Amino acid sequence: MITLLLATCSKEEIVVVNLEHERTLVVDLNTGKRSEHLLLSFDLLGEERSVQVRLTSSNSVSSWLVDVQGETTSSDTAHYRIGPLTMGEEIPFPSGIYEIDIINEDGIIRKEQLELPASPLEKMQEVVPLYDSDTAVVSSLPVPSQIERYDETGRLLSAVNLSEPSYTLKEEDASLAIVTDDATYLLQR
Repeated sequence: MITLLLATCSKEEIVVVNLEHERTLVVDLNTGKRSEHLLLSFDLLGEERSVQVRLTSSNSVSSWLVDVQGETTSSDTAHYRIGPLTMGEEIPFPSGIYEIDIINEDGIIRKEQLELPASPLEKMQEVVPLYDSDTAVVSSLPVPSQIERYDETGRLLSAVNLSEPSYTLKEEDASLAIVTDDATYLLQR
């Protein structure tokens, strides 16, 4: 009995630092469908193993459960990234406080909170890029932005900083991601 108590007392607490989130609006230019994506990242001190992360929405209706392996950043710290998570097409993340449970292999749980403001879906720009398949020109692009070019296998060909509101697709471009500060526009041809 005493050995069990000593073993329980020797377990270290999970220490979470640098908890950050990034929300982006993703628009499929082929279909016009929009979705919101959420990325979480944090560092764990003294933890380099796989952890399980449960995120519960502010309305307690939706939740996500993800197993994730950290990337070692120093001898006693690992960086973890989760996502992109989504509620689905045209469904925004509800604003409010989200609960985060981080569970390591020893069953030790660390609880954190994250506050999400109103959804970017509600603030979407009126003008979205247009694609003309006859000329292979994407127009009405937000400037400044970045275009990520992908081939048919999904391999990144290049990333181009955009200074003009139009872009002509190259023959090897199978898809594009037009990345702005608050939205990403996807185009598949």
